[in-house]
Amino acid sequence: MHNRTFTPTRSRVWTAARFAAHSMPPRVLVVDDYIDSADALAAFLANSGFDTRVAYNGCDALKIANEWRPDSVVLDIAMPGLSGLAVARTLRALPEMASVPLLAYTACETGDDYAELRAGGFDGVCIKPVDPLTAVDILSTLLAMPALKRGYYHS
Repeated sequence: MHNRTFTPTRSRVWTAARFAAHSMPPRVLVVDDYIDSADALAAFLANSGFDTRVAYNGCDALKIANEWRPDSVVLDIAMPGLSGLAVARTLRALPEMASVPLLAYTACETGDDYAELRAGGFDGVCIKPVDPLTAVDILSTLLAMPALKRGYYHS
């Protein structure tokens, strides 16, 4: 299993008032089979104060999620083997992961794609290429809300 851990820096964007209740940085798992893309987003999130890990395929993502218990997951959809949609459905079926915010990280851009992602358990979508600040903003918003009050966000 290949994965990387990115340590949060001192900037801690997430420590705005909406995260006052958190004593530790939110854990975010970034999953993308394109290694450069995954590492770049994870490094940016870590620089923004998130505790970040990376997986490069769906099977590793499920293993890391089970062991590490992230507070949020950013998932590429089109991956060889286990797709991001399959990973999302599997995570949603686990009681301990059922309410964790899931953010699709994809090139899909049609209304049908959004409907399928929403039905698959995603709380939002970032269209590739994404401005990393947009990803930080969406993750911060999703993490600050109870699961039942989350809207559906896309960039």
